[in-house]
Amino acid sequence: MFHGFPDVQLAPRDTALSEQFSLLDGEDCVETLLRPTVQKVRVSFAALTYLGSLAQNATSHYALFGRVCGVQVNEAIEITNVLPPVLTSRPPEDETPEQREERLREQQREERKMYERMGRMLLKEELDSYQVGHFAVCSACTNAPYSVRTAQQLAQLAVDGHPSVLLIYDPFRTSLMGKLYLRAFVPTREYVEFYTRINNKRNTLRENRLMRDCHVGKSGVLREVRVEVGVDEYQLLCLDGFSVAPLPSTCATLHSETMAEYTAALIESVRHNTDELSRVLHSESYFSQKEESYGPLAQRIDTLLKLMQLREQTQHLESICDGVLLNTSLLRDL
Repeated sequence: MFHGFPDVQLAPRDTALSEQFSLLDGEDCVETLLRPTVQKVRVSFAALTYLGSLAQNATSHYALFGRVCGVQVNEAIEITNVLPPVLTSRPPEDETPEQREERLREQQREERKMYERMGRMLLKEELDSYQVGHFAVCSACTNAPYSVRTAQQLAQLAVDGHPSVLLIYDPFRTSLMGKLYLRAFVPTREYVEFYTRINNKRNTLRENRLMRDCHVGKSGVLREVRVEVGVDEYQLLCLDGFSVAPLPSTCATLHSETMAEYTAALIESVRHNTDELSRVLHSESYFSQKEESYGPLAQRIDTLLKLMQLREQTQHLESICDGVLLNTSLLRDL
């Protein structure tokens, strides 16, 4: 049942600093920062609890996006603060493409204004406001948790010389199955190179050719890194006073009505994403027949992200089915 869940551990108390991380000049000022490849993400307990409170605004099909703040130390990105997104009303079902484009532009302007005001407030209070990435609060039934826009924002952070990480939190799997579902992804070097070249004004190559030259199809758009939660002694002391109700058995969870509704929504999301992927591949096939040098199919950024989500959804659905079969077999033998 927990196949595919991340193994989130508590971070060690002390983080050893690498002497090679910073190169200092004669005046003891930072001259060059070495930015090693990120291998793990450390989330502070305060940031994690705030992320959990923001999850109240998410639904099974509606994802919540925002920014994370922190710093990179050696090969780890430490997340110390979470900035909430601008809450907007649901768009109408009969929204035209022009209306959607205008709505998104207005939403982006509101986001920039809000983050500028919040940054000034945090700076005045001497609180951390250095952006190191984005977060998404969503469920396995969300149609597009890995969006092209988020991938572009992560790549832009990397191009500007900042750390970039995408933090994924699923409150539904966490509460339903009783295990923390918290994952972290960083953009691959191949995708950052592709993003840099595709936005270069001197670029004359088409997107599909650049994808092949940068080997994005082989390396992918996002790379997963392990997650640790930083909890200090005082927080552990405060948590010791909480009384936690025992979790229900896996058998009761798998055969509950909530799990049945959750599984039905998951199957519907898989069907929706499969149909959408089929339409995209059909469109790519049409263009590949007209252009001999088009290359292999399923090499667009949105296609790779959709394949990544479908792989996770089918793996999660398979683990639920395996859990049901295992518990049914055990009950039959008893």
